[in-house]
Amino acid sequence: MPKVDHLAKLLEAVASQSWVTAKAAATRIVEAEEEKGHHAAAEFLRASLHPNGQRSPSPNGVATQANGSGTWIAGPSALSSALTRLSGATRIADVQLRRGLEADLHAVLVEWRHRDALAAKGIERRRKLLFHGPPGCGKSLTALALGNEIGAPTYVVRIDAVVGAYLGQTALRIRELFHFAETTDCVLLLDEIDALGKRRGSPLDVGELDRVVISLMQELEHTLPRCLVVATSNVPKHLDDALFRRFDGVLTFPRPTSKELARFGRSRAVGTGVIPPAKAARLVSGATSFAEAARRILAEERAAVLREIAD
Repeated sequence: MPKVDHLAKLLEAVASQSWVTAKAAATRIVEAEEEKGHHAAAEFLRASLHPNGQRSPSPNGVATQANGSGTWIAGPSALSSALTRLSGATRIADVQLRRGLEADLHAVLVEWRHRDALAAKGIERRRKLLFHGPPGCGKSLTALALGNEIGAPTYVVRIDAVVGAYLGQTALRIRELFHFAETTDCVLLLDEIDALGKRRGSPLDVGELDRVVISLMQELEHTLPRCLVVATSNVPKHLDDALFRRFDGVLTFPRPTSKELARFGRSRAVGTGVIPPAKAARLVSGATSFAEAARRILAEERAAVLREIAD
């Protein structure tokens, strides 16, 4: 049976018609049942939170695919066609971040660890984050690090598998993705969200793109992910203005300085042990992003190993 305080929060929210708070309280009841091992009850309750009692897709990946009528139907691999799991043991401390940015991310993690205490007071933790900044500056890597910090897998969304040719198909797929985030312990990474959230009103569009943006904003507005949804953008000026306020946090990733790149290079070299840290720091001199620095170091590490084999 759900805890009395969880039920009380739900009833208080319903009485005050605070539907976001009500959904958060109901979600906590579902999570509590799952933590007790009452999986059937949790699945039944979770389905009740969605229109038409839709069940959640399997975390193992139930892909969806287009049929002849343009609907997205469950197939043998469900969401797997649109999701790719990121690998790596990167933590927040491994990403070279500015002090203020690192502090913001640690605050998100503190909220996660104390989510029950916040929920007991009717306070929502941050669940949806937007990272923006130049390419190759650690946005996607930070999303993976967040997943590792909270002990959840990070899935990056393949935008080409989401955008459909049929009217309304893309909006349906967006809904399925957010439903996945709402029912699965994961960090859902919407990399380069610009493809879905472009500014509305372009005379070159036929109206379908505007409907996609509206659908994306509605999902961001009403979905309560179990863990986190992280979106990244290299060109935030192209995003619809109304999209920004749908995120609980908007974090800026600046272009790295020469000192930050050198520190990153030394850290990578220490981690692999293939080339001296001082050499790695010299290699990244003049790089414009962490991604470019990583490519330079990897190229030298590859060459060093092959030289050793040749000798």
